[in-house]
Amino acid sequence: MRQRFVTFAVLGLVLALLAEWNLRSRAISPLDKLNQFWLEFCVGNSGNKLSDPAVTVIRINDDYEPLSIGPDSPSAADGKLSRLDFATILGFVGKLNPKSVAFLPTPSFDESLTLNQTDIVPLKDAAMQLPRLVVASSVSDDGEQAKETSPLTYETLEVEGEVSTLLPFTRTIRRPDPQILANGDPAFKAIESARNLTSEEATKIPLVGNFRGKAVASIVLLAVANHAGIAADQIKVNLKAAKPHIQLGDAKQIPIALDGTFTLPRHGGITPGMKTMRAGEDREPVEDYQFATLRVDEIAYTGEKEDEVAKRIVETLQGKFDSLQDNLVLIGFDRLADRRIPNGAGPPLSETMMVAHAAATIQSGRFIDWWPTWLRWVAILIIGLIGFILLRFSRAKFIPLWLLTFLLFFAACVVIFRSTLTWTPPFFAFALFGLMLLIGVFVPGGNQAAAKQATEEPEASESETAE
Repeated sequence: MRQRFVTFAVLGLVLALLAEWNLRSRAISPLDKLNQFWLEFCVGNSGNKLSDPAVTVIRINDDYEPLSIGPDSPSAADGKLSRLDFATILGFVGKLNPKSVAFLPTPSFDESLTLNQTDIVPLKDAAMQLPRLVVASSVSDDGEQAKETSPLTYETLEVEGEVSTLLPFTRTIRRPDPQILANGDPAFKAIESARNLTSEEATKIPLVGNFRGKAVASIVLLAVANHAGIAADQIKVNLKAAKPHIQLGDAKQIPIALDGTFTLPRHGGITPGMKTMRAGEDREPVEDYQFATLRVDEIAYTGEKEDEVAKRIVETLQGKFDSLQDNLVLIGFDRLADRRIPNGAGPPLSETMMVAHAAATIQSGRFIDWWPTWLRWVAILIIGLIGFILLRFSRAKFIPLWLLTFLLFFAACVVIFRSTLTWTPPFFAFALFGLMLLIGVFVPGGNQAAAKQATEEPEASESETAE
């Protein structure tokens, strides 16, 4: 028995340290598929606590080439887009019948350029073809003297508790374009005076801000509510509860800090490309996207009805195009230079993708995170104790007991997930239980070794007598 357990303890410690190193490395790993499978298994057994997100992102990335109207007309400089560019993008989106749209860019335009002149460029017309938009602004808290004489009208919310604990702002420093705002409601995207909200350890997003003593909704919160058909008067901010939260209608409750920020879960399993498959009317497989991304140039192919190449591309992307009719559509920049927000679960995010992840998390209720490190090591010690007990048994008794404890351990992990929405990557548990099984089956125990020695000794005596 001692030989078995020492072998298990030494090799098990090596495996546990390897699993911990893999978690801290944050690199893409072959274990990611195992982690995703285990998380989705836990989600599938969580009852009615979780649902599917519904977000489609229209990405303005580095592949997009700004439009021009002739060789003699100067175009927008420094990578900026013109009103004509945004009118074209909104026109493409409008043709796909989106359910709800949030416009994230806060552009400024050179009014001397033909591409930006309001009497030529139909940006307002393109905006009016869409359902009423939620339009982003950027705000800041620069002191009393910086208050605006004609501030934007933001949606105010009902609050229980002290509004003064929320992150304040006093003015809008980047406003939505008036042509887009003609069919839109403004909501702040970022409080630029609130620094250190994003780091390698955590990403915090303001969902509610303090504007002149009133609680106002951010674009994330307002866009999610707008998509769900929830009016602003149905959004309640509770800062007096033991766990501050935002009540979104009757069903959804969003955990926040007292300053109105929401910590983006980094291990909730929400990734672009999330989809389910179902059988269509002709029994052909149909893709239903819960989190889709489309580049602007991909949407442009929908206007090329006579081009055979465009037709094939549209057919390939049909599931994503269809998602606009059901999902919250976010339009924003996702260029390489925009991806500078730390993300502990993968590559850095752009502001657009950060908003998309936050919206998808709120929609689905996936306020999910990993077990704390101490709990993971407690689980390792528990598996070690199980090994210490089971490796004392003979092979005939060991195998059924091992199977029972293996199933009970993972059932307990599912119960923990259902009650706390926390999980842990399962590699360490699979590895330790697998090691335990190998040792229990192939390494002789104390009783087995003694029995083997007892059978060998008479054979040795008989051979000596024969000699």
